Amino acid sequence: MPRKKKAEETTASVSTTATAKEKAKTAAEKKAPAKKPACKTSVCVEMSGLSASVNDIQNAVKKAVKEKGLEASELNIYINAAEQAAYYTINGEGGEDFKVDLRNL
Repeated sequence: MPRKKKAEETTASVSTTATAKEKAKTAAEKKAPAKKPACKTSVCVEMSGLSASVNDIQNAVKKAVKEKGLEASELNIYINAAEQAAYYTINGEGGEDFKVDLRNL
């Protein structure tokens, strides 16, 4: 009979450990603060009757760079409100032909 007693103790020990793990998991879940959904943000530039999102301007400039067959490790965009255009530099270099007409977006 001593063997049966040890088996019962082992079973009791295993179920106690499992119950303790479940309680710890439940306590951890209760303590975790509820995450708030991220705030969605968009920026729109309005000038002289033109309205364009910053995202659209960035995508148009990236498309123009790709169409020229250029690769950029650094891309800077400058919005000229008077001309309703976005000029850009690629790796610090630019020029008059590095321009996107924002009226075409």
